[in-house]
Amino acid sequence: MMKMKFRIVSTVLFLMGCLMGTAQDMLVATKVSPRASVEQRIGTTDVTVVYHSPAAKQRKIFGGIVPYDFVVDGVEYPWRAGSNENTTITFTHDVKIQGKPLAKGTYGLHIFVKEREWTYIFSKNSESWGSFSYDKTDDALRVTAIPEENAYQEWLSYAFVTREPERAVLELQWSTVKCGIEITVDVNAHVLTDLKAKEEKTVDDYIKIAQLTRAQDPGNAAQALQYVEQSLKLGEGFRNLMLKADLLAQMGYKKESKSHREQAIQLGKGFPYYYYYPLSFMLLEDDAQKTFDLLSEMLQKEPDNWIANLAMGEYYIKHKNQERATHHFGKAYEFAGERSKPYTRYMYLSNKLILERM
Repeated sequence: MMKMKFRIVSTVLFLMGCLMGTAQDMLVATKVSPRASVEQRIGTTDVTVVYHSPAAKQRKIFGGIVPYDFVVDGVEYPWRAGSNENTTITFTHDVKIQGKPLAKGTYGLHIFVKEREWTYIFSKNSESWGSFSYDKTDDALRVTAIPEENAYQEWLSYAFVTREPERAVLELQWSTVKCGIEITVDVNAHVLTDLKAKEEKTVDDYIKIAQLTRAQDPGNAAQALQYVEQSLKLGEGFRNLMLKADLLAQMGYKKESKSHREQAIQLGKGFPYYYYYPLSFMLLEDDAQKTFDLLSEMLQKEPDNWIANLAMGEYYIKHKNQERATHHFGKAYEFAGERSKPYTRYMYLSNKLILERM
């Protein structure tokens, strides 16, 4: 009986020791290579990289502890692109990596390192420990990139560099090497997808869907018009009536287009009418004269309209007439309501200062 108890106690102590050892190993790994993450929004897409960051500690990294061309018996052994668990990368929308499409989701990130070329591997398996159980059949995408020399960096890190509205470069930096991959997104396509997926759409949702549909396929005005009609069912306003007028004109229905345009102008009010509508011709259609004529007509009828004055100030900024721009920003500040005073005051004073320093 005593022997049995002794065996049980010994087994329990052994298992506890193993568990404590595992916990200690995890703790040591975490201290040596702390967890890190970096996130960047590109357009409407959030990109998140989660990794563990080891230190170089004066070791030879690439071509050393991260070997080049690690292939044994025809099997590739890529690097885990960090330390400890899988390095993962998550995209909230479909993207392109180095010009190649990749669906939204979370991927395990691995890198097959050569001296003059790296292969970034996006694996559908994102829950493994490192790259030890990497399986090529789980690959979702492979792209190549060229490593470059870099200023020494002790800790491995990822950074988003060369950021633009629909593009960024994700760069791995460690020791004296950096290597980046280009991530691009299609903002219009993503916004369109998100809006179409909404269960309860608003007037503005349908207007935006119509505009984006037209932008994606300029020749298919009929499809965009269907979304405008859905918007009009929820409520007529300047924006949807004017958009319908434009689409009808594109489809050759000149008489109907003129009727809807006149109806839209009668309903015109606020920023959509006095600001976005006239400036759209200058900014989107490169027709500055039409913008000037519309704003001049508006201000002749309503000289104290602060929104039209604000828009005219923007017109003159575009045409590098600082004196006239400052004048109209001043009028916008003079006639604006209390809620809009801070913004118009800033626009007036900042442009007045520029004028005085010219």
